Amino acid sequence: MKTRFGLLDLFIYVVFTVFALVTLIPFTLAIIVSFSAESSVVMNGYKFIPDKFSLDAYRLVFQDSMVFNAYKVTIFVTVFGTIISLLFSSLLGYMMSVQKVKYRNVIAFVIFIPIVFAAGLVPWYIVVTNVLQLKNTIWALILPLVINPFNVFLLRNYYKSISPALRESAEIDGAGPWYTFFKIMFPLSKPILATVGLFASLSYWNDFTTSLWLIDDRKLFTVQFLLYRINSMIAYMSQHTNMSAVQLPSETIVFAMFLITIGPIILVYPYVQKYFVKGIMIGSVKG
Repeated sequence: MKTRFGLLDLFIYVVFTVFALVTLIPFTLAIIVSFSAESSVVMNGYKFIPDKFSLDAYRLVFQDSMVFNAYKVTIFVTVFGTIISLLFSSLLGYMMSVQKVKYRNVIAFVIFIPIVFAAGLVPWYIVVTNVLQLKNTIWALILPLVINPFNVFLLRNYYKSISPALRESAEIDGAGPWYTFFKIMFPLSKPILATVGLFASLSYWNDFTTSLWLIDDRKLFTVQFLLYRINSMIAYMSQHTNMSAVQLPSETIVFAMFLITIGPIILVYPYVQKYFVKGIMIGSVKG
C-alpha cells in the first residue's frame, strides 16, 4: 500500500526540522563559548565566532586529578543507584498492582503522601545522619534517591495494564510470585523500565545537593558537586581577590562545566528513546 505524501506532511516535516535545528543553537553556542578566551567573552559577549580560542577553562577544571575520581564516583552511583532503584520501585509497583494483595491501597496512599507533603530538610537530615549513619559514605549518595513515588506509580499503572490472566495462568502452572515477577512480568516491562531508568539515572547524575549536605570526604565528591565547588571558588576569588595579573575564566568555565557534566548522560538517551514515549504514555494513563 502506497502512502500519500502531501503538502501538509511536507510542511510538518519542515517545521519540525527547523525546530530541531533551533534547539541546537544554545548547545552549539555553549560549546563555542567554552573554547573561547575569557577576555573575548568579557569584552564582546557570547559569539558564535569568537575572537580568540582558549582552553583555559578546561585546563582549570582538569588540572586536579580529583575530577577523574569524581567521575568514577558519579558513574558508580548512577549505575548502581539506577539498578537498585529499578529493582525496588518495580517490586513495589508490581505489588500494588496485584488486587489480591492486602492493604495495597493503604501502601499506595502512604507512598503518595511525600508527593504532596514534604517532611522537611531537618528531619530528613537527622534520620540519614543519626539514625541510618550514612554521612560520608557512598550509600549516602544512593539510598536517599532509591524510591521516587512518581516512578513507583508509573510502574504500578504499567503493571495494571498487563492482563491479570497472564499472571493467573503462571500461578496455575505452579509459578510462585518471585518467579512470576522476574521471569514473566519483568521482561515485559522494558518500555516502562527504560523510562523509569532514565528518570532515575538523571536524578543520580545531576544530584549535587546530597553531596553538599552529607559528604565531607573529598574521595566521595561527585563531579557535579566538585564542579560546583570550583565555580564557587572562582566566583569568590574574582570578587574578593586582586587578580589583575591573572584573569580567571569565570564566564567560560560555566559552559565548560555544562559540557563536562552533560556529555556522558546525553549518550544514554538514544538507547532508551525508542522505549521512552511508549513507557511514559502507558505508565501515566492506564489504571
